[in-house]
Formats: sequence, structure tokens, C-alpha cells
Amino acid sequence: MRRWDPALPLRALGELGPAWREVRAGTALAPYDGEADAIVVLGAAVLAGGAPSGSLRARALAAAERFHAGVAPVVVTTGAHHRGPPGEAVVARALLVEAGVPDHAIRLEEKSRNTRGNFLFARGLVPDAVRILVVTEPFHMARALRLAAAAGFSEPLPWPVVSPAWGRPWDRLRLTVRDAGSLALVRAGG
Repeated sequence: MRRWDPALPLRALGELGPAWREVRAGTALAPYDGEADAIVVLGAAVLAGGAPSGSLRARALAAAERFHAGVAPVVVTTGAHHRGPPGEAVVARALLVEAGVPDHAIRLEEKSRNTRGNFLFARGLVPDAVRILVVTEPFHMARALRLAAAAGFSEPLPWPVVSPAWGRPWDRLRLTVRDAGSLALVRAGG
């Protein structure tokens, strides 16, 4: 566990402008349309009763489509449970299986509670993967690609998906602002 750095908030404040620009640029990234070693589905909320949120459903179904297109031989679902079982990775796995992805091609990363952890723990499940397809919404892409590279994936590639939240202007703005704040913390060393 990392120790709290009292200068981090001030450094993060100084990174807000560059982080905002980076997140905005990330929202415009074109989907990578080549082959990869693995597809990594970032976790998203699981609703009461184990139902996937719109974000998790959109991410998992996009990953299934990419798998069936022959992009990669393996799909990694990520995310622990937050309010109780089942966890994000487990729910995403069920969506993948329902969409025809064979169980043997799915790896579950069930320990992480944030995006940094998604990639750190996924790294151990696909240790030889260099080129990964990162499946998440556009507002999340810049931070996700940066954290994937920091976790040792030397070629993280974008596959942005349109979720219900991304389709609603207020949510799109809210989520983009939130992710810019999170990226500012990452850029500041947090």
C-alpha cells in the first residue's frame, strides 16, 4: 500500500488542465481495428441482484463482438464486487458466455477495485500479452490507456464503446469531468 503524499492534491490541481485535454483527446480516439494478444474489459457497476449496469453490458458485448471478429484469443474481465457478490468480472463473464464466447477463452480478474488494479491484476492472467484491446467508454479511455501502459502492457489499444451513460449529454459531461479529475491524480503521481 502506498503512503499518503500531502503534496499530491496540490500537484493534481496543477495537472487538471493537461488532464482535461488528455481526456478530451481520448474521447476522440478511433477504435483500433487490428489484432491483439488479449481483450481487456474494464469493470463497471453491478446493480442490485447482480444485474449489469448499462456500461458493463456495453463493454462486455463489445468485447464479445471483437472476440468473434478474431481480434484476440482471450478476453479478460475485470473487477471485484463492491456491494456484495457477484463481482463485475463475474457478471461480465456471464454476458460474454451468453454472447457465445467460450468459457476457456475468458480469464477473470476478480481482485481489483479500480482501473489501476484492473490492469495490475490482469497482467498476471495474460503475462505474455503485449498488445491489448482496452474496452471502455470514451471518457475513460485516456486514463485507461495510461494505466495499462504503467502496468506493463506496452501496446494498449482503444476500443471505445457507447454505453447508455455516454449517450446522455449530462452524464457524458459529468463522467468526462470526473475522469479528468482522476487522471489529474494519476498524472500527479497518485
